[in-house]
Amino acid sequence: MLIAVNIGNSVISVGFFKNIECSLVSSFKLSTDIKKTSDEYLASIEEICSVKKIDLKNISGAIISSVVPQLTEKIKNTLTELCGFEPTVVGPGVKTGFRIKIDNPSELGGDMVANAAAAISKEAAGRCTVIADLGAVNTVSAINEKGEYVGCSIFPGVPMSLEALHGNTAQLPNVNASSTSKAIGKNSQSSICSGVFLGSAFALDGFIRAFALEMGCKAEQLRLISTGEFAKTVTKSSEYKFEYDGELTLKGLYCIYKNNIKE
Repeated sequence: MLIAVNIGNSVISVGFFKNIECSLVSSFKLSTDIKKTSDEYLASIEEICSVKKIDLKNISGAIISSVVPQLTEKIKNTLTELCGFEPTVVGPGVKTGFRIKIDNPSELGGDMVANAAAAISKEAAGRCTVIADLGAVNTVSAINEKGEYVGCSIFPGVPMSLEALHGNTAQLPNVNASSTSKAIGKNSQSSICSGVFLGSAFALDGFIRAFALEMGCKAEQLRLISTGEFAKTVTKSSEYKFEYDGELTLKGLYCIYKNNIKE
């Protein structure tokens, strides 16, 4: 069994896969907290696995992707203690299974690498793909018809936008994240939610059209995949139809791990 861990800005996703095929056995999420120690994360994982009846003795492989450098080594130590061996960490030297055609491939976040690996494993070539990962930060990634990662766009996600509006203004309130289908808000809460949620959807639509133009195809021809905490609420206001996969990053980590197994 493989344990795959994606360390995000707000959430740490943990998944377990059968080794024979890309079959996600179980998954859960932990809050990202840089103050926690390796032992505290170890205790949390063991406790949840006990409740979910996941036999940790069956783990034969482990892989990590991270966008939080302060936690990468801690979680690496956690998995080493848990499994009895060091996990693979997505980064320079790790075989992704596809070409990354950007100025400095080492800059690409491990989660974005994993998302691309999962998308490419499903449909490697012949159709351009756009992946929208909508969480604390929104990333929109482009994969060309050859199955090559060619670049991305990054802009503030829902939580970051809400926090910025409240923290950098004198009168705008701190509101709960709640989607809306109405563009014209009738009060501060609805107006902010309109701007943040619909604004994210409108920005996403714009990026889809721009990506299609730059990749030499029509927006309607793109394969669109979404993932992330706010993917469903944001994309429902998009004019385009997305294929949603809440476990895309974990599935991509499985694909990368398989590419790095020594025969």
